[in-house]
Amino acid sequence: MDEKFFIAKVVYELPDENSGRLKKIREEKLVRGYSVTDVEAKVTEKYQGFQHDWRIFSVGESKIDEVIE
Repeated sequence: MDEKFFIAKVVYELPDENSGRLKKIREEKLVRGYSVTDVEAKVTEKYQGFQHDWRIFSVGESKIDEVIE
């Protein structure tokens, strides 16, 4: 089984510096993995200890098939 690239969408809330109200922050992460479950585990490990509540709201296979460095 070959690794693929997935897009993991993560959301969390941070207080706005000016108003103090919570502001939703959405981020997309490009993750190399074997399956959606594998990607979820990698993202969870990355966010372990993150001081704000967060959640993965979407994981899908990316059309990217190679990263050239």
